[in-house]
Amino acid sequence: MPQPQLLLIDAGSTRLKWATARLRGKISVRGEMATREATSNRIRTLLQKFPQHRVILASVVPRLIPHFRRALGKRLHVVNGTAPFLNLRFKYPNPSEIGADRLATAVAAHADGHWPVITVTCGTATAFTVLDAEGKLCGGVIAPGLQTQLASLLAATAQLPNTKLRPTHRYLARSTQEAIRAGVMLNFQGGVKEILSKLIESLPKHPKPRILLTGGNAPYLARVLDVPATLRPLLVFEGLRIIGARLP
Repeated sequence: MPQPQLLLIDAGSTRLKWATARLRGKISVRGEMATREATSNRIRTLLQKFPQHRVILASVVPRLIPHFRRALGKRLHVVNGTAPFLNLRFKYPNPSEIGADRLATAVAAHADGHWPVITVTCGTATAFTVLDAEGKLCGGVIAPGLQTQLASLLAATAQLPNTKLRPTHRYLARSTQEAIRAGVMLNFQGGVKEILSKLIESLPKHPKPRILLTGGNAPYLARVLDVPATLRPLLVFEGLRIIGARLP
């Protein structure tokens, strides 16, 4: 019997990304668009390319969900804290508050079977999601993302020049733009280190939590953290596929 085809959609605050997959094997990232450009017509045009696919949507942008519902009807499964087939247990007062992308990373991390674990999703926001030693989602932290920090700095200061982020190899900056790049990058990396340190302190000492990094800014962290960490670029899509595989 052929495996169902899945269309996995991660609608973030800045970018909307999609991938296709079967229940097993490779996840193929197929494209992305700016979330602000995701109109009803563009969503319908995108979905017309995948007429036979079961669609699993993680959206942190509420306005988009009705467009997908109108276009897909029963073919759509929307991920949220009360959705079936997450197979997550919560030590969290109100799971419906948790963003769909964080839930998807938690599903993927939980399915690995090695807890405790902290997932760090590095996008518009930097979101930390914690599964304790029993595999229960017990909390986390949300901080500004790397580009968000840069945009906030530039918007709040009149004289700083427009600056694009890129890695810097010299932290004793010799120009204003170089100083901005160094400051924002160090603030991002240092903030993540400090948050991870406090989260790890909040858990029992043994076993030590695994750290999983995902999202566009995750590579900036992989080599600078004080604890071992694993890059999992497709972690949200991994979780969405697991949810799709559990649907009847």
